[in-house]
Amino acid sequence: MAVTLSDIASATGYSISTVSRVINDKGNISAATRDKILMTANQLGYDHRKYNRKHNSNSKYIATIFNNRLDKQGGLFGNPFYAQIALGLETFIKEHDYEMIIKSITGHKFTDRKIINEMFDNQDIAGMVFIGYLIDEKLIGQIKERGMPVVVIDNHFWQENIDCVLNDNIAGAKKIMSHLIKLGHRKISFISGPLDNTSFEERYTGYLNALNKYSLPINDNLIKIGDSSYGTESAYETVTEMLKDAAIEKPTAFFAVNDSRAIGTIKAIQKLGYSVPEDFSVVGFDDIETGRHLTPALTTVRIFKKEMGLTAMERLYELITEVKQKTRKIVIPVELIIRNSTGPINL
Repeated sequence: MAVTLSDIASATGYSISTVSRVINDKGNISAATRDKILMTANQLGYDHRKYNRKHNSNSKYIATIFNNRLDKQGGLFGNPFYAQIALGLETFIKEHDYEMIIKSITGHKFTDRKIINEMFDNQDIAGMVFIGYLIDEKLIGQIKERGMPVVVIDNHFWQENIDCVLNDNIAGAKKIMSHLIKLGHRKISFISGPLDNTSFEERYTGYLNALNKYSLPINDNLIKIGDSSYGTESAYETVTEMLKDAAIEKPTAFFAVNDSRAIGTIKAIQKLGYSVPEDFSVVGFDDIETGRHLTPALTTVRIFKKEMGLTAMERLYELITEVKQKTRKIVIPVELIIRNSTGPINL
């Protein structure tokens, strides 16, 4: 079996990115690190000539593809979540002398197939990265069948045997729910976008798992599934309606499925004359920059977004340069960040 970059990375303790830079003679790498990696590569029998023969950094492009729904938010780099993922992609791509082609697709099968076929025909593309949801899984499967290396970020098509990079959304939701419950909250509203979004669906699963763990009832009146994927305004409207409806028992805390919705939730609460966290605690998910500068600052789950992009490119690079890779689902851990938007329940 051929020795891979992963084998060298495992043997040396360095990342795949660092190993590939040494093998490619790219970037500022210390002499000690370079010597250790090259010595290990030789000991393992890594075929440098095979690598160089397959890799042509001067003529290759990486296609980064997302649904044009993001265009309403300024495109890939205008979205506070995906912009950081794209930065991770771009960092790796520049270090390896690739160029990035950014393309949006529509979510319509016929149109998207035409867009992808044009990319196959007109560009010397080494691999494709698909970001987010609302992407036809059959289309991605067909792309892989044509021999194109493909990695999906923040989504998965496991049934199509596609490599993917995800966050540990379920664990993150459990952590933030446990935080609220330990503060005394028992009536926790879940404010979400469409559950066909993989991340939202997994966070919802974590929410339900936490309720079950602490033997708390599921109250359907406190679960609100909106029709927008990020939805600051959608959350604002939903929470305003909940708090004005005298017939609905009020929650003591809101778990918004992402920080954008958490921001809308806080705005609604404050607009109605309530305080956060004195009257209602609010948590989000993603740890976007804006949440850190709110008043109060947002308690959330930190996703290592740039690392997602780097990890996806490391994986894509393996698929480009090495033969017969097994499909991998890479799950990146998350971190609970406690700030001022949560507090103990006022009884």
